[in-house]
Amino acid sequence: MELKSDFIQQLRTSFPGLKNEPLETIVAENLISPFSVQLPSPVLKQAQDVVSLLFSMREKQSYRDHYKNLLQEKGLTDPGNKSIMMSYDFHLDENENLKLIEINTNAAFLALGSEMYKMKGLPQPVADFTMDEIRSCIETELKLQGKNVAANLPLAIIDEKPSEQRLFVEFLVYNELFKSWGWDSRILDYRDTFKDFKPDFIYNRYTDFFLNDASSTELKESYLSKKVCLSPNPYEYFLLADKQRLIDWAQPGFLESHGFSNNELKLLRTALPKSFDLRSENAEELWAQRKTLFFKPKNAFGSKQSYKGASVSNKVFKELIDQDIIAQEYIPAPEKNFETPNGPQDFKFDLRCYAYQGRLQLIVARLYQGQVTNLRTPFGGFAAVIFS
Repeated sequence: MELKSDFIQQLRTSFPGLKNEPLETIVAENLISPFSVQLPSPVLKQAQDVVSLLFSMREKQSYRDHYKNLLQEKGLTDPGNKSIMMSYDFHLDENENLKLIEINTNAAFLALGSEMYKMKGLPQPVADFTMDEIRSCIETELKLQGKNVAANLPLAIIDEKPSEQRLFVEFLVYNELFKSWGWDSRILDYRDTFKDFKPDFIYNRYTDFFLNDASSTELKESYLSKKVCLSPNPYEYFLLADKQRLIDWAQPGFLESHGFSNNELKLLRTALPKSFDLRSENAEELWAQRKTLFFKPKNAFGSKQSYKGASVSNKVFKELIDQDIIAQEYIPAPEKNFETPNGPQDFKFDLRCYAYQGRLQLIVARLYQGQVTNLRTPFGGFAAVIFS
């Protein structure tokens, strides 16, 4: 409770507009871990290098040409802008090599993570990153789309029922941050985005990634017509965060076809997990390998319908076949032992590496117990990472 109250105090100090918000009921009890994860400094360089290489591939004409027909089939055109506040999520293997679990264009906790480091009095892993950089990222997004940046930029932060989201507190933080820059910022349900408001920029946390739901029609049309700068957006999601890309990148010769050097290929092949489509034609082979695999939907988020291969039943496995499921090399989460008030305990962790374009901005760890990351583990939650 003391850590939670300290974090709330930090938020109210940084963002005085939050003083009347009921943060005590909004901030989850196990949001912030009291522990920090210590890692060797070469891991930080690995993270920057992998992020930079993957984004450089996204920028290559050969890469975009490879998907030209598929993008046309999906009705996705290049809006010009990229994705603010996205993340690359990693595990570490026994040799302290980063292993990419997924790329997330709708990543949470960048703003809160920066505040967490301030609260703990710890240096951020990327020394020159501050939240003011987000302003220049948003301005860059608008300029990439040929838009002017108004002094009182009308901006919407959107999600489905935002006030009911587990990290609604971060929406409040961003809203105050944007207002501090003189921008007209509002938190809106995605269905209400254009009711009595005409935003130039939308910070999108809504997880209908391709905007295919009927309720997303107005938002999708405004994005495709470039009436609004949507960040992140379906085009960027397709190029980097759709888990089908992990399957593509694992194919023999794919990375080699985009002009990487031998050293770059070695780093990428080390970082990228083996990934497969779960299809009728390879189901028998993947069933035989299931103990080395992890199964999850290609276009879901969090841990929905995710299964560790060693524990999946034959019945469930058969139900997953041809259901847009990725079978990914199982990379166990690394563990750290911490002394808790209840004695020493082991915690699993992953690393969430935030970036804009090819630049790494912040790294946090997520500590947990059980099969998947959660915000329910006592003494778990988001943690600072100290590189030395």
